[in-house]
Amino acid sequence: MTKLHRKSFKKMMGLAGLALICLLLGAPAVFAASQPPAAAADAPEIVTTGIPATSGMDTLTTIFTRRSVRKYSDKPVSDATVKLLLQAAMAAPTAKNTQSWEFVVIRDKNTLAQIPSFHPFAKHVPNCQVAILVCGNTKLEATKGHWVPDGSNAAMNILLAAHSLGLGGVWTTFYPYEDRTAGIRKLLNLPDHIMPLTIIPLGYPVEKRAYQDRFSPAKVHYEKW
Repeated sequence: MTKLHRKSFKKMMGLAGLALICLLLGAPAVFAASQPPAAAADAPEIVTTGIPATSGMDTLTTIFTRRSVRKYSDKPVSDATVKLLLQAAMAAPTAKNTQSWEFVVIRDKNTLAQIPSFHPFAKHVPNCQVAILVCGNTKLEATKGHWVPDGSNAAMNILLAAHSLGLGGVWTTFYPYEDRTAGIRKLLNLPDHIMPLTIIPLGYPVEKRAYQDRFSPAKVHYEKW
């Protein structure tokens, strides 16, 4: 082998060695990149054990597709379903966790038929299968007036849970109208410390109402007004 050939051979071997070193150094990174990512150590655990029930409708779909329903079929609403709706209601947040709510379940058709006589916007109530009156207990509220948001949270849970189960319902207000509250108080013999907030008539809807986008950017303010 000539001197020129020996120099060329050494140069080729040097390049080959350098390439081997680079390959060995890069292997761990390539291997690591091929592995599935490890679960985040701080990922929250979702506890599902012991909850009353689940629904096939996800939360956002339930929120966005819920509509007020005032026409119901003759299909009965079971006691088990009503209990589930009440469990959903009582899962709502309240001030200082006082749970200052009370509920009256009404199935009697004679009772339901009397409500429109003192509530001008309750003509749909007699046609429902069951109604839930959401009330506030002023002896339990955290501070005067807190029974209103407490009861409102519970009522919204009922409406959302009902929709997720294929039922229809609608918020039908009593408070703060004195004539309406006086009428339902007399009809149901409510004690003075029990304040009727809203009645939610329930049943399986006879028609489907389309999604309505109510988002209004004009009503959104950032940082300050």
